[in-house]
Amino acid sequence: MRNSPKEHSRVKSVIAGLALAGTVSLESVAKRLGTSPRTLQRRLTEQGISFWTLVEQSRFEIAGALLRETDLKVQEIATRLGYNSPSGFSRAFARWAGCSPKVFRGAPVERHEETRMARTGQKLLTPTRSLTEK
Repeated sequence: MRNSPKEHSRVKSVIAGLALAGTVSLESVAKRLGTSPRTLQRRLTEQGISFWTLVEQSRFEIAGALLRETDLKVQEIATRLGYNSPSGFSRAFARWAGCSPKVFRGAPVERHEETRMARTGQKLLTPTRSLTEK
């Protein structure tokens, strides 16, 4: 990853694919990208990005899309994203979106654009904001 938008998109894409498989780790992402975990971590850090922040953002974006665009039950979405229980997923989603998955699913689309992902000590991200923004 050479700090380019193309490479950043590639990292996000790999994370999203692994998140849907439920098995995301720094090691697995680095392996898919053909680099070492330490190099991947260092390059993300150089950009001011935390690996686990990218993972959480990917899970949030995927969860939001699945809630908006499918009739999958929350339990099924939780399982697809690698959560052991629907309650763990629901707590994480509420932290990200500020509302439960059920409320999010029933909210008008305009509301989704206003949703903010709460993270301690870091700037809030909207589901549509680029992860390269600080």
